[in-house]
Amino acid sequence: MRHWFVTIHRTPKRSAVSDDFARQILAAHTAYFKRLGRRGRCLVAGPFAEQNVDELGAGFYVLACAAEEEARWLAEHDPLVEQGLYDYRLREWIKVVPE
Repeated sequence: MRHWFVTIHRTPKRSAVSDDFARQILAAHTAYFKRLGRRGRCLVAGPFAEQNVDELGAGFYVLACAAEEEARWLAEHDPLVEQGLYDYRLREWIKVVPE
């Protein structure tokens, strides 16, 4: 199994939608990653503690997938990404600890 470090970043579209709409999508995003966690696909996820206004909500997660295509598919189906409120950057990550 390979590992993928994914960061998510706010897009300009986020500023154009209501906070109520964004909260609904954020709830779907959280539920999505909890499901991936139960399936063993998401190992860790969460927002960065220190953020500026332009990044508000930025965070990261680590996926366990056999191939980059699967990791990209999972990242692209994050509700925040599907709605265009956030974009992602994906990099392969070599997990050393825990073994």
